[in-house]
Amino acid sequence: MRKPILASLFAMMLPVSAHADVTLHLNNNVELLAFNGQAHKGTVFGTEEPIVLENGTQQIAFRYVASIEEGKDVTFVKSDVIVAKFDADDEEIHFDFPDVRTTKQAREFRKNPEFQLLDGSDSVMPFAKGTLEKNGFQLSRDYVSELQRFNQTTEPASLQLSATQVVAPVPTVRSGKVVVVDSVGKNEEEYQLHYWYQKADQETKNRFRAFINAN
Repeated sequence: MRKPILASLFAMMLPVSAHADVTLHLNNNVELLAFNGQAHKGTVFGTEEPIVLENGTQQIAFRYVASIEEGKDVTFVKSDVIVAKFDADDEEIHFDFPDVRTTKQAREFRKNPEFQLLDGSDSVMPFAKGTLEKNGFQLSRDYVSELQRFNQTTEPASLQLSATQVVAPVPTVRSGKVVVVDSVGKNEEEYQLHYWYQKADQETKNRFRAFINAN
């Protein structure tokens, strides 16, 4: 009787041990907008939790947001919406961005967004990239629908193609105003709240959360 029980327990354990996931870690300057056909809404307060994805081909849409300190002021410069596609199984994935400290560097990154995706061993992962560009006034955007249209193209990061293009190879509190440049997605108030919340000490964070919960 004991052997069948042990065999059943072992069989129950097999799917768990055989199934693993991909964990995508988000930098503070990454605004994830969508992943694998799903919209993503980031948190205003605190650090973004890692995103768990099923093994296989992944497609993410995000913005890089550089916070530039100039004297007592802080300026946010946002990239266009970047689409990245890659294949991963049982991996811990991290972004690796160039050091952006000036508005000029941030705008150069926007024109030519060079970055890397690293696995758990800090090895560069192959991926394809593209952008979701939208001209004119933008009150709001449906990134899931935009990605569906993007995936009907022959762009390298489209899901119609395989992820084979290897892409080769950050920015702390002062009082002052916060300016948002190229603002779409999160609104200006959200960026202000997130930025100053991240800079506050733990006691201030606790008081602020208590105030929010009370209102």
